[in-house]
Amino acid sequence: MNAYAVEESGLPENVLRIERHSRAWNGVTVEDIHEYAQGRVLHSLLYENETRLTVNLDEVGGQTEPRLRQNKSCGLDHKPNHMAIIPRGMHLWGYASDLRYCRYGILLFDLEALRERLGEDIDTRPFDAPRLRFTDERILTLVRMLIAIPQGDASSGLLGDSLTAAVFALLSSGRQTPPRAGQLAPWQLRRVQDYMRAHLPRKMALGELAAMVGQSQWHFCRAFKATTGQSPYQWQLQERLNLVRAHLLHSDAKLEVIAEATGFADAAHLSRTFRRHAGQSPSVWRGARK
Repeated sequence: MNAYAVEESGLPENVLRIERHSRAWNGVTVEDIHEYAQGRVLHSLLYENETRLTVNLDEVGGQTEPRLRQNKSCGLDHKPNHMAIIPRGMHLWGYASDLRYCRYGILLFDLEALRERLGEDIDTRPFDAPRLRFTDERILTLVRMLIAIPQGDASSGLLGDSLTAAVFALLSSGRQTPPRAGQLAPWQLRRVQDYMRAHLPRKMALGELAAMVGQSQWHFCRAFKATTGQSPYQWQLQERLNLVRAHLLHSDAKLEVIAEATGFADAAHLSRTFRRHAGQSPSVWRGARK
């Protein structure tokens, strides 16, 4: 993740500081933006030359308002965690009457790349016109998960690819409930799982796995979950945790060493993940079995 603060001299009026954290998966750039202000703010938002989704994650002080024209109010009622779809080439302004803090996510889409990767069933027409102040709890949850992905985890690529594909598919489908996914054939599942096990804990991309069975990323991700009950990310993480258990049982290696061997960012990250899934810390789990 890249993080940086905007220089004070370049800030809009009444904006004290802006921090941006940026990562990219699957042709989608995800920006996590923190804006600190004091008073009335009105300024243009970034990425006019990109197709984008903005998601309001938090606001303190005045209610934030998206505007297509600088001095013309939105006209739609404010909703917590409101979102906006803005086509490429269209300007967007942000306004608040008395802002103290705002956090929002921006997803930048390369539509042609995504259509190729996710399959011909993806419709990009919903991105041709602006859509302001709508809400979708599913998309909000996915965006929060995206910006919370830890750095340095071996499964972060699969998780980021899956989440960005899911956000884009929800936005493009326009359906309240996606159609039921088919399942992978036994040979397809066996080929993918054998490959993932053989390459643990290496980072891998969703497209890498989908190509092995000749499917689009979106179709493969949904078919894998329909077959196993887990997403590719969840399945790979469980296999990595099985490796952790083997290290704990059959070696006296320190957690730092085990974390590096199994693709976790560090010992603390390993401990948090292990406790969440096993209900015990690695040291307690190891002690009860030796």
